[in-house]
Amino acid sequence: MVASTHTAQTALQKELVAIFSDLAELFGNPRSYGAIYGLLFAEESPLSMDEIIQRIAISKGTASQGLRHLEDLGAIVRKKDGRGHLYAARLEIRPLVAGFLNKRLLPGLSGGRARLKSLAELVPELPPAAQPGARLRIQRITKWHNRAATLLPFAEKLLQKD
Repeated sequence: MVASTHTAQTALQKELVAIFSDLAELFGNPRSYGAIYGLLFAEESPLSMDEIIQRIAISKGTASQGLRHLEDLGAIVRKKDGRGHLYAARLEIRPLVAGFLNKRLLPGLSGGRARLKSLAELVPELPPAAQPGARLRIQRITKWHNRAATLLPFAEKLLQKD
């Protein structure tokens, strides 16, 4: 019974590491960030950096960078213990999504306006036959950008705690 319980726990942990690794990659982050979060998500107790390094076979630098990034996003919490720090996953979706919105999407949108303006300024320099198509594409991407800029702050407010 004990062996099968350990096997089930190991299988659960490996699958959560794999799921979160895939999700991290999907959102443009290193797979190791997802692996770290998946391991912490699977664990009932906080883990030290050395335990994380050992369990998912990553370097100290990768672990340090990943933990810093995940903490910055609000996905994990760091607790001081007698020998160093312990890390635990936050299990709520709000901080994960809010962190992603604030750290990745909103900054990208703010720089997008200037880039779109620069694109529009290039249209008159194109051959006359190419200008209508370029204007249409710039109008479309500007419309998408404006919709995203309108939607994301609303999504952020929905995710804020009461």
